[in-house]
Amino acid sequence: MGYSTTIIEVGPDASDFLAEQMAITFAGNAPEELRSYCFVIDKSELTSPLAVGQPVLIGDQEWRITAIGDVAEKNLGALGHVTLVFDGASEPRLPGALHLSGSHPEPALAAGTRLVIGNA
Repeated sequence: MGYSTTIIEVGPDASDFLAEQMAITFAGNAPEELRSYCFVIDKSELTSPLAVGQPVLIGDQEWRITAIGDVAEKNLGALGHVTLVFDGASEPRLPGALHLSGSHPEPALAAGTRLVIGNA
């Protein structure tokens, strides 16, 4: 498994980014200026490298990684921070982004939802 965690808090402005097909995660130490826009997650350990084609489970929804920004793996492992972009792009538009594709109209991100990156 690459990374497994639970969303513990949803910032009041997180839906603003979801409207742009993005979601920002941070482990409990999200910077105050970003916290209201974040999906705060339990800190977890990244146990294997991120790779294009890996599954990402958001609750019972399956998504696939299509592109990985240069610092996404480092930030996820160190801070629980990554920007999930639900556009299926093959090139990352942000250094800390994971681009995902899936057949769902929108991700099922909510407090209590499990987030698993890689094979469970």
